[in-house]
This record gives sequence, structure tokens and C-alpha cells, in this order.
Amino acid sequence: MKKCVLMALILGGVLQAQSLLYSPEVLSLYLHQEDDKVAGRLLPTNAFNVLKTQGARVLLRIEGYSNPKAPFALYANDHQRVLVAVFAKNTPLKIMHLGSSKEGKWDRVRVEMWTDKAKFSPDLQAILARAQELFSNNCGTCHTLHKPREFRANAWPAIFRSMQERTAIAKKDRWLVIQYLQKNAKDFKIP
Repeated sequence: MKKCVLMALILGGVLQAQSLLYSPEVLSLYLHQEDDKVAGRLLPTNAFNVLKTQGARVLLRIEGYSNPKAPFALYANDHQRVLVAVFAKNTPLKIMHLGSSKEGKWDRVRVEMWTDKAKFSPDLQAILARAQELFSNNCGTCHTLHKPREFRANAWPAIFRSMQERTAIAKKDRWLVIQYLQKNAKDFKIP
């Protein structure tokens, strides 16, 4: 009986480590579990795997696309500036190359970084629904609400930032709304 319980716990841990999770907020990223210095940021709505937990930190696996000439940003696809994560320029990243892009400009890559334990969710749709609600309830008060598909993905950050101070959207939720708008833009393509 003890062996069955132990196997179930181990299998559950392995399955949990492999399932995709998301954060509704920006996460600070660290190179090592004990670091105090922030090495980068993971933006909301981007998938990651939790590889292990140590104390108050978790090790994440993050995948995206990277420009080999400027490897300090990960993007959601291989041809648009829809950020997944950004890193300080002098960060000695260990980037694992997963393959060259067939149609776009950037390569598929993976990094492993630490972050603080937080309330992660496997439910991306719930996170996006919250972002859509923030957008709908705040961005149509001064003018007609723009549809997310009205603009291109690369245009949304500047458009949103030009009006963000006129909204009641909390600072911690601004990247959540930007990510929602970019990922629902008329030209955004999931790789």
C-alpha cells in the first residue's frame, strides 16, 4: 500500500512538473535559487513548466523565440515583438536552442529561470477573460471600445500606454491587458 501511495505521489509530481501553467502577473526571474538580483521578467499569459520547488522559489522552463543578435528577449512567435520574457543585457543566460525558424527571423529556444512561488494557474482562458473584462470595463469610457483585432500586435503596446493613465487599470495589471490585446490582434499567429 505504501509503495502505491509513493508511486502515485511521484507520478503526480512528474505530471504536475510537465503541465503548462500561467501567471496573471509579471514574474521576477532569477538565475539561481538563492539570488536576490532580478535577472529578468516573465510577462503574464505566457506558458511555463515548473521543474522543481526549493524553499520559496520554483524553477521554471520557459520557451519562446529569440533573435540571435539580441538574445535578451523571448517572443511568442518568430516574427512579431509579442514578448514572453525579457532579461537584463549582462545576464549570463543559458539558452538552449530548440531549432531554427522555418519562416520567421528568430530561433526557437528554452531557458530555465527561478521565480518566487506564486499562485500559478493551468487555466489560461480564465486569465484572458479577466484581462478582457479589465479592457472592456476601462477602455471604452472615453471613446468607443476598440476591438482587439482592430490593430496589429506590434501596435497595441503603444496604443494602450498612450491611454493607460486615464483608466482605473492597476499598474500590476497593465501587462496583462497588453498581452491580451496583442494575442488577440488581427495579425497575431500562434506558432
